[in-house]
Amino acid sequence: MAHFQIRKKVHWSDTDAAGVAWFPNFLGWFEDAEEELFASLGQPRQALLDRHRFGMPRVEVNAKFRAPARAGQLVRIGIETTVENPRRLRHQFEIRDDNSDQLLAEGYVRVGSVSMDTFTPRDLPHDVIQILSGLPDLAERQARGEVELPWT
Repeated sequence: MAHFQIRKKVHWSDTDAAGVAWFPNFLGWFEDAEEELFASLGQPRQALLDRHRFGMPRVEVNAKFRAPARAGQLVRIGIETTVENPRRLRHQFEIRDDNSDQLLAEGYVRVGSVSMDTFTPRDLPHDVIQILSGLPDLAERQARGEVELPWT
């Protein structure tokens, strides 16, 4: 499956004393890609959370850093999402240099589904699964250049 992608310019404020993107920022960029994915599929994530009174806590994260990202660099953050079970999503991510396509980082985030009233596990709302079923088509249209990559 192709990744849905967003673009980002790495800012000076994203870097550490060594002049490379500070590692926690990569997790924020993963989160940005997830947010833009839902918006591009037609439903802002927060609207879904509010409407169905559920939360999406992160329950596991893994990241491998392959090459540094530096201030001024343009990067693409890709996301591919699968439904692991009725109560869990898995977002696979990759971050690539926008010019060379060099892989800078990759990883995944596992996301649970909980009731906001009790913070106990619950099945993902049908709307969420239905919306995410549009991801392969969106990613393919993006790959063909029919849909622009959002900037964050």
